Amino acid sequence: MKFRCTLVEQPRGRWLARHVSPSMGTVEASAASRRDALEKLRNEIRYRLELCPCTGEQYQNLQIEVESES
Repeated sequence: MKFRCTLVEQPRGRWLARHVSPSMGTVEASAASRRDALEKLRNEIRYRLELCPCTGEQYQNLQIEVESES
């Protein structure tokens, strides 16, 4: 399952990863490194998906695709 996101370097060297979609709304994660921001975003999306027990699906292979970076 792929999720597109934007990645922005903020002041003081922090990174903000953001995913926006009609089904999930806005999901954001911030961290000191680019890699950690993407990992936190992946974990937050996984958490939100697993809140719906109707599918019974384990979301282990989520792919975060960086759409734009600045």
